[in-house]
Amino acid sequence: MNLKWASRIAALTLGAVFGGVAAHPVAAQNQDLQDPAPQAQVPQEPSSREIWPWLKEGKLSFSARFRFEGFEREGAPFTATAYAPTLRLALGYETPPVHGFSLLAQGEAVIVTGPADYNDPTLPSQNRPSLPVILDPKSMELNQGYLRWTHGVPHKNLAIAVGRQELALNDGRFLSISTWRQVHGTFDAARVDAELPLNFSFTYAFIIRTYRVAGYNATDGQPPMHTDMLNLKWSRPGRINAALYGLLLDYRAPAQFAASTQTYGLRVTGPYQLDKDWSLVYTAEYAKQKNYATNPNRVDANYYLGELGPGWRGFAFKAGYALLGGRSVTDKLTTPLAPPFNGWTDLFVNDPSGGGGNGLEARYLNASGPIRFLDGAIGTVIFYDYHSDNLHIHYGRELDSALAYKVKRVSDRWEIGWRFGRYWSDRLFTPALRTSIYTSFTL
Repeated sequence: MNLKWASRIAALTLGAVFGGVAAHPVAAQNQDLQDPAPQAQVPQEPSSREIWPWLKEGKLSFSARFRFEGFEREGAPFTATAYAPTLRLALGYETPPVHGFSLLAQGEAVIVTGPADYNDPTLPSQNRPSLPVILDPKSMELNQGYLRWTHGVPHKNLAIAVGRQELALNDGRFLSISTWRQVHGTFDAARVDAELPLNFSFTYAFIIRTYRVAGYNATDGQPPMHTDMLNLKWSRPGRINAALYGLLLDYRAPAQFAASTQTYGLRVTGPYQLDKDWSLVYTAEYAKQKNYATNPNRVDANYYLGELGPGWRGFAFKAGYALLGGRSVTDKLTTPLAPPFNGWTDLFVNDPSGGGGNGLEARYLNASGPIRFLDGAIGTVIFYDYHSDNLHIHYGRELDSALAYKVKRVSDRWEIGWRFGRYWSDRLFTPALRTSIYTSFTL
């Protein structure tokens, strides 16, 4: 598959959408006779020529999060614990729509609020190899800024956004921002979202640059690319959600050529609602990744994900299995546009090669749910057991836990929380402990 092929798919799909929208009014009239349910009101455009009354109809957003994070790793070259007290501030505004067009701008600032001592290897001024890595650099940049156009008729909607924006592909394993790191990371892209009949939806995005969580001033913080993302989804509420997707990642800078890959996958997930209290929590996913475009290496790697367990009144317990294929240092699954998965110590942010093996096999148990005696609190506990894909070398184990509490007596928008990850090494890395406390407010 190449860019021309992907562009043809997008063009054909959009043609079908526009054709369907144009042909829909007669069918919509007939459906209105059968379905008396009121339709959502379309926002009215301002009739006044005065700017201020019109601007007041827009949407203002604000968020603040203070976090103190500590990270300790045993063995060389680490000589001390890294710690980072940081404050993230984000302020945004979206204009009211005019003929379907609206503008959104959001600024992001990350401030180091007190004495700090941590390593960010992509920033020459903060490269401290003797300390563990905490990727929360100082930053003050435009996080999002895009022009959006929307058009909708009953049961069919189309939206196009062009500019710097946040993107995610399904659960984020192959492409997403990081809502945990203080710099979220965004993309310069053109994106099309189409809601289709019969519970189908389609998303296509063409990405020309990614802004990494390492910071906009990092040595590789803004790599250019020509990347296509395609995602066709179908859902039956309370039963199943299915997605057929593709990600064609084509880096344009020589330093990243080896990360250019093409990935195609199928994902099916629940929950399957059994009654008002009980559900079956499940996920099944398979993807194939191969080298693409500028990649000089041969890549032929598989990705498997399976999760299964019961859900009850907000509680969920599941057993999971994830396999990121790997045969060698160059022939393995890579996810350069994704935040860390498989453990909150972030040691497995990349599919590893080391300890005598390649690739990653993660088996885990996950339990989460509300804490009844503390209204507004959600607790999570996860236990991982890691092996390599190739040769089945035992890497180690990890225990993660988290608590998030919304202070409802004051405001549902105020949250305080704690997150903890402890890694016991065997044949890869060294023992590590990462923990954070935070407080956040969102408007």
